[in-house]
Amino acid sequence: MTPKTILTACLTSLQRLCRNGQETRTAADQELLAWGGAQGMAPWQIYEQALAADIWPVSLERNFPTLTTAEQLQLWRSRVLVLGLGGLGGFQASLLARLGVGRLVLADGDTFTLSNLNRQLFASPQTLGQNKAKVAGRQLNLSHPALQVEVIDQFLDRQSLPGVLAQVQVALDALDTLAARRALFTTARTAGVPVVHGAVHGVYGQVATILPQDGEAFPALYGSDPSLSDIVVGIAPTVCLVASLQVQEACRLLLGWPLAYHRRLAHVDGDTGRLEILPLF
Repeated sequence: MTPKTILTACLTSLQRLCRNGQETRTAADQELLAWGGAQGMAPWQIYEQALAADIWPVSLERNFPTLTTAEQLQLWRSRVLVLGLGGLGGFQASLLARLGVGRLVLADGDTFTLSNLNRQLFASPQTLGQNKAKVAGRQLNLSHPALQVEVIDQFLDRQSLPGVLAQVQVALDALDTLAARRALFTTARTAGVPVVHGAVHGVYGQVATILPQDGEAFPALYGSDPSLSDIVVGIAPTVCLVASLQVQEACRLLLGWPLAYHRRLAHVDGDTGRLEILPLF
């Protein structure tokens, strides 16, 4: 018997699912984990085996049929870097996990403070003073125990970024400072890794996708004005919206779908509710 046949035969919770004229199968997460654990498999590997056998864990099946089983498996095997786990990064990490991106690298050297409570998903009175990447990793593992989450509780710079970028397919920009953002753009271009940029100021936000072949992207986004401020002020709805647009674009990158924001800038205007797409390069 093949591994697929053995898995199918062992699952009592296996059910057929028909949605929008397309058919697949689902199985309870608890049973999948129990079966795989008895085989000595790690949780991440169990979900990989299930999806490879065209069986959706119930915790992911609402992604079907927007995603095919093959696409979900591709996302599960992908590894994404989230740089900064505050406002944008907290929502990015949570959305990537719920999308079923199976391997996440979370990097941030900062700790939660009271001023983070207005917009940062993992900030709470209980997490004040704790490292943001560690808190995010812990919360994701609680809600999605099969994920592979690597936590880096320090700021990445030009020296440390190359080794981390070599392990991922996409990097999500949730950084606070222009210097850190410039370092990311330059290092990712050298490493050949796409970056989905995002930034928020007040009720305004922006998203852009930067591919390695695009050259120096920082001047196109920020020009050369030395007076630009690093101070991040924004409200939660704008932060969540920009993070959502970034994760959707990361999904397109990982699955090879047409990109929405490559060589273009998505500008969010929270005053008018408008989303404008502007030429970038």
